[in-house]
Amino acid sequence: MKGEMGTVVLLIRENPRDDPHPEKNEELKGLAKAAGYKVKGLISQRRGRDGKFQLGRGKIEEAMAFGPEKLVFYNPLSPGQVYNISKEFDIPVIDRFNLILEIFASRASSKEAHLQVELAQLSYRAPFVKVMESLQKLSERPGYGGSGSYDISMYRDIKARIAKIKSELKGVEDRGERRRQRRKDLGFDLVALAGYTNAGKSTLFNTLAKEGVSSKDQPFTTLSPTTRALDVKGRRLLLTDTVGFISDLPLFLIKAFRSTLAEIVEADLVLLVSDLSDPAPILREKLVACHEVLWDCGNYAPIVTVFNKADRLSEEEISTRIETVLDLAPSPVTISAKNDQGLGDLIDLVLEKLPPLETFEIRLSTSEDGMGRLSRIYEVAEVLEVDYGEEIVALVKGRPDSIFWALKHPDSNLSFLEGV
Repeated sequence: MKGEMGTVVLLIRENPRDDPHPEKNEELKGLAKAAGYKVKGLISQRRGRDGKFQLGRGKIEEAMAFGPEKLVFYNPLSPGQVYNISKEFDIPVIDRFNLILEIFASRASSKEAHLQVELAQLSYRAPFVKVMESLQKLSERPGYGGSGSYDISMYRDIKARIAKIKSELKGVEDRGERRRQRRKDLGFDLVALAGYTNAGKSTLFNTLAKEGVSSKDQPFTTLSPTTRALDVKGRRLLLTDTVGFISDLPLFLIKAFRSTLAEIVEADLVLLVSDLSDPAPILREKLVACHEVLWDCGNYAPIVTVFNKADRLSEEEISTRIETVLDLAPSPVTISAKNDQGLGDLIDLVLEKLPPLETFEIRLSTSEDGMGRLSRIYEVAEVLEVDYGEEIVALVKGRPDSIFWALKHPDSNLSFLEGV
């Protein structure tokens, strides 16, 4: 993070018909600090939505008394509300989605990540610009957030830039898809870590892969996927750490990070990491949010729920907490990535849930070509037996698609051995 972004006051409106959610306050504080802001105060209000300001005027005046440089709302703001607040109180204003985008922008380290962040920002901004173009004639301070004037071409320019970024990211997606298929051809199983932000995914990744990926106690420390090869009891895996989820993610943000989330969609197995130390209601809400994101991004891979941070709870607390969410997390595994607790059980469950390896008998010609194909099979599968006679007969165990890829020759003869 490059220094402080300025001072802010946070504002949250809760529906009076819902139970209080104090954890939203802490989440918003964490996001603001992760973005580099200094939080001067937090104002909350339980009331229905104010059409003009989201919260009541009095609460915004109360926030202004802290002398902030910006107001940050937990609740989504409409274009009209952004316009009204910035005009009436002469202060920049953003909502939680914009705050998340600012964090993403500060963490983007690759060209792909920068493109994804820009696409999300423009997708969010486009409808605002369209409304602001119609409002600019009504005020002396036209423009998004009161920062400048608009001409009629701005919306068209944004749409054109969106189209260009999507085209560039399509190339990234295609390359990623070819890369993942190549990895499967080479006999690797793809395992993706997913979960609510700050659940400990990167800590688990570092423990399993013996890596040093940043795992600070703050949201969205991982933005670009990181993948490492593992050999787990003779099975070759590629483990990928991915961007953390958060509740109420807008669909445009999920679509913008489609190439990153493809690492989850194309995986053979998803490890859904959850913070077991969260209170039961929060744990449930976060699990629901994660399942919604997985559904929205089109995941069909098997999911293993990994309850992390078990070292913070007693055995009785662990059992009670898991019991409350078994409908969302059947057959979970409980671990502490920090002190290696339960990692053996996790590895066993991963091997159990991955697609089973199959055994084949392969017949190859006794020739240089046949020996070359056998050599490739050694690279992608386990060779159990080899008999060199008039022809090469090998008994091999591995992923069917990998073995077929290694052969790829009309003279090759392969048959599945049932029960082996």
